[in-house]
Amino acid sequence: MRDRAGWWRGWLAEAAGVLVPTGCAGCGADAEEARLRYGVCASCRPHLEPAPLEAEGRGLGFPVLAALEYQGVVAGVLGAVKERGRTDALAALAPALAASVGLALTGLPSRPGLLLVAVPSSPRAVRRRGFRPVDELLRRAGHPVSRSSRLVLARSVRDQAGLSSSERGTNLHGALRANGPFEGRPVLLVDDVVTTGATLAEAARAVRAAGSEVVAAACLAHTPRRHTGGPATHR
Repeated sequence: MRDRAGWWRGWLAEAAGVLVPTGCAGCGADAEEARLRYGVCASCRPHLEPAPLEAEGRGLGFPVLAALEYQGVVAGVLGAVKERGRTDALAALAPALAASVGLALTGLPSRPGLLLVAVPSSPRAVRRRGFRPVDELLRRAGHPVSRSSRLVLARSVRDQAGLSSSERGTNLHGALRANGPFEGRPVLLVDDVVTTGATLAEAARAVRAAGSEVVAAACLAHTPRRHTGGPATHR
C-alpha cells in the first residue's frame, strides 16, 4: 500500500510539472522561455545525452558502467528529481540509465535468470520523496526491477557526503541485506551515482550473503576522478 501511495504522489507531482512547469530542472530557466521537454530546456538536454563508459572498475571485481558525469546539468537535474520532487525530469534521465544497462548486458556472456537489483534508498528518503528514484528510472528505461528479490537497508547509516573512501566503507558495511530469494541467480546492480564504489561494494556483499554473485553494475552517472598526483579515491 505504501508503494502504491508513493506512486500516486509521484504521478501527481509529475502531472503538475507538465501542466504548470516551474522551470528547467537543470538550470532553472523560465518555463515559458526555455522550451521545456520532460522538464529540461533545450540548452540542458545535450548534457544528458548518454556516452556509456566503464567507471574505472572501482576495484570491485566486476565492471561498473555509467553513462554521464555527475556534475553541472546532470547533478542539477538528478538533484531536482530527488530533492525537489521533479518527477517530470525522470524521462529526461532514463535514456542514459538505459544506455548503461544496455552496455552492461552486451558485455556479459549469456546469463540465464539474470536479476536487475536496484541499490535501495533509505526508508526515510522514500517516505519524503514518495518514490524510489532508481526504480522509477529503470521502469522508464524499460527494465523494471525485481519486486521479490531486492536489497533493503538493515540499519541506519550516516549521510555519505563529506566522508572519505574508507569512512564510507565503514559507514555502509553490513547496512544492506537481501529481502527475498536470490536463488543463486546472477545479479546486475543498478544505482544512480557511483563515487568511491563503497555503496556498490556493500550491495555486492549483501548479494553474496544471499547466495548470488554480482556480474556487473550499471549507473546513471559517475563522479569525475580528481587527478591530484596521488592515488585516486573512489565511491
